[in-house]
Amino acid sequence: MTPEQTIDVLIIGAGPAGTCAALRLLALGHKVALAESEPFPRPQIGESLSPGIRNIFDYLDAAGLLTRHNYLHQLSAQVIWDTTTPQTVSAPQRGPGVMVDRGQLDKDLLDLAVERGLALYQPARFESCKQTNAGWQSQLRQDARIITVHSRFILDARGRRGNHMQNRVLTAPPTVAIWSHLPAHLMPGDTLVEATEKGWIWGSPTADEQFRTIAFIDPAELRGSNVPQVFHDLLSRTQLFQQAASRWHISELQTCTVLTYAHTSPWQANYIRLGEAAFSLDPLSSTGVEKAMRFSLQAVIAVNTILKNGHTDMAQTFYEDRMIESVSSHTHWTSGYYAQAWPGQQHAFWRERSAPFIEQSPSPTAFFLKLKDKFTPPKEKGPERLINVQQELQRLWHEQVRLSSALVFKETPCVIDEVLQLRTAIQHPNLEREMAYLDTVEISPLLSAASKDATFGSIVQEWSRLLPFEQAVRIAFFLWDKDILCTTS
Repeated sequence: MTPEQTIDVLIIGAGPAGTCAALRLLALGHKVALAESEPFPRPQIGESLSPGIRNIFDYLDAAGLLTRHNYLHQLSAQVIWDTTTPQTVSAPQRGPGVMVDRGQLDKDLLDLAVERGLALYQPARFESCKQTNAGWQSQLRQDARIITVHSRFILDARGRRGNHMQNRVLTAPPTVAIWSHLPAHLMPGDTLVEATEKGWIWGSPTADEQFRTIAFIDPAELRGSNVPQVFHDLLSRTQLFQQAASRWHISELQTCTVLTYAHTSPWQANYIRLGEAAFSLDPLSSTGVEKAMRFSLQAVIAVNTILKNGHTDMAQTFYEDRMIESVSSHTHWTSGYYAQAWPGQQHAFWRERSAPFIEQSPSPTAFFLKLKDKFTPPKEKGPERLINVQQELQRLWHEQVRLSSALVFKETPCVIDEVLQLRTAIQHPNLEREMAYLDTVEISPLLSAASKDATFGSIVQEWSRLLPFEQAVRIAFFLWDKDILCTTS
């Protein structure tokens, strides 16, 4: 007889995106199963975790996992980027990042989810799924048996295996990564980053007492070339990695193609893609794991909203908009950072990566068209106004103010008590996105108090009935600085 199970959510893949979603869904009281095809711990690259990861682990009540093993904390960095002179960035300046053993950390996260009630099938292969009236019916193969799982949702967190090339659009030119490692005692105890004419190189001590070195170059550099020689030449021409050039072992050299992309239909009938099944980011920022986990938390909010309230359209819109925001903002940031590198636009590697990039989709979806709109060059920002609050408050106090004619009020989903609820937000050309809350205060009710005859001071006084005076002043000055509250004189 075929075993069967009925649950709320089936997750495929036990990387950080999948286990993060599992931990949060379990905490919200949902029945969750997870299928992982490989036994753990498994070898996994991606040891560098950005400082923001700690807030996520705290939120998941999993912070102890980052200190359980001999992970490396508070590493300083030596950087050659915008100039050819090495710059030292101290550990406090970098923030509380951590170098981990990814294979071990992934196992620890999965074990924690099992402790908290996750039904785990491992190793088990996801064979197929079909849509039903109640959601999805999936077939898993574990050893010689087939397991049938009925679920409302499927969260696909299989990484690159969770999508096909025809469903991706590139959001950066392809890059090749070449990497090797040395015993840690042969290299500095810092993270190293260096821009070169042909690409950039990253290196760092790792938790297993090795020093990993990765070079990122254009694929054209390897055509008709000997990979070990290319790697050796790259290192030998650097300042920070020269001593590694004569010490690495060819047998340990590995390569892979690095594709930065977005899935063109990440949400289809409650089949939702997470992590690198949804999108991948340029490795420049070392935030891949953090972004995957943070995005999983947003997906959980969407799923929880449907399971609790049934608001599918709102949930899907929220999920897709957050993904578009993540992909576009990261792309604009990385292109700007590439543009700052010392080799400059005369070198093809840097020129091609110094502007936001998105390829054309052969079959554009509604999601792709929304994403593409975000890749238009942003308006240049003028110089920031330096506001002397005490002086300006006296000057503006009796000035009549009005709401900008460009201001638009719009209903938008907001996270309230772990589910999405509609709130009235404001849109304005000077805001990067719609805003429902400012300084933790719902902004629409405050603006409704701005009568036609209001002065700057009367608005502050009115808001001070609801808020501390200092907070009312901060909000009023923010809106004035963005030309949302406009003086009439």
